Amino acid sequence: MIQSEAFQALLARPAPRVARAEVPGHGYVVAALAEALEAPVLVVAPGPREAERIARGSAAFLGDEQVALFPAWEALPGEGISPSPEIAARRAEAAHRARRAKGPFILAMPVVAGLQRLVPSLGEHEPLHLRAGQEFAPDRLAEMLVDLGYTRTDLAFHRGEFALRGGILDVFPGTAPRPARLEFIGDEVERVREFAPSSQISTGPVDAVTVYAVRELLPGADVRERAAAAI
Repeated sequence: MIQSEAFQALLARPAPRVARAEVPGHGYVVAALAEALEAPVLVVAPGPREAERIARGSAAFLGDEQVALFPAWEALPGEGISPSPEIAARRAEAAHRARRAKGPFILAMPVVAGLQRLVPSLGEHEPLHLRAGQEFAPDRLAEMLVDLGYTRTDLAFHRGEFALRGGILDVFPGTAPRPARLEFIGDEVERVREFAPSSQISTGPVDAVTVYAVRELLPGADVRERAAAAI
């Protein structure tokens, strides 16, 4: 398709370029466009299901690492309801990957997400990558999780929560299917295991855990300075 006369003629036209493709082929066309341009492509779909369909379709041709889905908030900004930890983390992950994308890459989003105002720093902060053998003081790691928007609780039942008990830190990352348990010896992570939130029983070891922020406006030094000045 990329080398076809029709597609090359479309790319050669001066902007804006308008073309039509049947819905089942949208993912293929978007992937072909990213390949032809060798650059990231932003795709705005009518709704969340359409955006997910395009993301899945594009990933079939480019691979999962070259496609990200940027979801919209569950509520409108004027309703005064913050996005859930899962949505916030998925948006942070998608924005983080898009900022660092090189070559063909697809960022798919519903039109509502495209219309919402974004925090300029969204996606700038590196996530926490936790694995066995790392040196981390448990109390310091707890502070870092708080800075990423995580809430300290007695038990980590829901995404966006963590619990610290002696030499064990449980955290439920916003993008993970299950929470993770980090077992410390002093300040060293001895092992990392997943566990079932309902029973709190470990289900097996994992190589690493990636923790994205579950809040879009993070309390960095500049944010704290502006807040102090406003007060």
